[in-house]
Amino acid sequence: MEHALRAIRLGELDVTTAIDENRLNAFGLSVLFLCALVIAVDGFDVQVISYVAPVLTSSLHISRSMLGPVFSSGLVGTTIGALVFGPLADRAGRKTMLCLSILLFAAGTLATMGASGIGTLVLWRAVSGLGLGGATPIAVAFAAEFSPRRIRSTAVMLVYCGFAVGAGGGGMIAARMLPALGWRAVFLLGGLTPLVLLAALLVWLPRSIEDLGRRGDGAAIAAILKRLIPGVAADPMAVVRMGERAAGFPVGRLFAEGRAVRTAFLWAMFFTNILALYFMVSWLPTLAHASGLSVADAVRAGSTLQLGSLIGTILLSLLARRLEAMAVIGLGFLGGAASLALFSVVGGSVGSFTLVAFLAGFFVIGTQTGANAVGALIYPASLRATGIGWALGIGRAGSILGPSIGGMLLAMQWPTGDLFIAAAVPALLASVCAFVLSRRLGGASEVVGAAA
Repeated sequence: MEHALRAIRLGELDVTTAIDENRLNAFGLSVLFLCALVIAVDGFDVQVISYVAPVLTSSLHISRSMLGPVFSSGLVGTTIGALVFGPLADRAGRKTMLCLSILLFAAGTLATMGASGIGTLVLWRAVSGLGLGGATPIAVAFAAEFSPRRIRSTAVMLVYCGFAVGAGGGGMIAARMLPALGWRAVFLLGGLTPLVLLAALLVWLPRSIEDLGRRGDGAAIAAILKRLIPGVAADPMAVVRMGERAAGFPVGRLFAEGRAVRTAFLWAMFFTNILALYFMVSWLPTLAHASGLSVADAVRAGSTLQLGSLIGTILLSLLARRLEAMAVIGLGFLGGAASLALFSVVGGSVGSFTLVAFLAGFFVIGTQTGANAVGALIYPASLRATGIGWALGIGRAGSILGPSIGGMLLAMQWPTGDLFIAAAVPALLASVCAFVLSRRLGGASEVVGAAA
């Protein structure tokens, strides 16, 4: 990411450079915190259906195998929402579309409380996914826009940690709510919380500086800059000038100039690990319950995934800065495959299942977060956004297929242990792809060179 903003000038003041060269103050941190809360809502939503799945099957009198389309529908909605709301944000404004996305998610989640069967569950999960599909990338764009360049990658990674907090914390809450209040109470919490967040966004989140620049609103830009950079000489009456939007690079450029092999293996790496990741995230509580754990213990084990992912993201990122980055990613995915396979032998032991869940979160999810950053570095700066954007897009196909494959295998009466072995296979393939990329890139020096 070269710049989070196009070049914007307010009279003689270079707005983009001013933000890049100054420290992040309390106002900037508040923007990042609000963005992290949006990502936390995303984390809660991705896992909430898996938390309540063991109860849903008995409450709605459906088999476990029928939950596959329910898991996948939210992910399909998320994919469509990202494609639709992103372009709309450039026209109607980022803050406007972020708030509308949160409202749509809240409405879909609250409507899920009235679901009476698979059809309505699929419908409202898709609506909820549409809202979050738009909210998450806009929140990330806000975080990048208000962060100085030297810490931008770190800031975005920390904002992404909100996902683990929302998913893991939501699991702990759901484990307490389900036995006493039932599954509908969990969706009530999941719908009311984003409405509270929406109110906070309306009051405290500033408008996007780039949106204001397109509208020539110098007074609003000056007001935001004075909060972001105290003492800055920003004339509210000055004329706003913006640079031309950088020309986009077609997808074909990802396969030009010797990049075809690295692009193919990067896409395969993302697709296979994200398939394994969403297979695990969606089905773990249900399979844990089938292995003999109580519903509450199964949900707690599922939430432990996110604690592992949070710690894994931090530690693996530190290792990747000191060792050959793509090799670290390969080792992480290999650990993910091993941890998934371990689920097949832990049986109904709460302690063992929870420990393996922590390891699976550490390696499968934590390594994927690191791959999002390292994967961008295999392309030159001008192609980074296109390269990692398409890799994540290909990965979303895996996120949709993973839960559905789990449902099909359950319908075929596969034993629980064999299901975990099946989930380990794509994670192992992701490891192979990472090691191939490491060899093709020739070590850390070439990766860093590609980033120049």
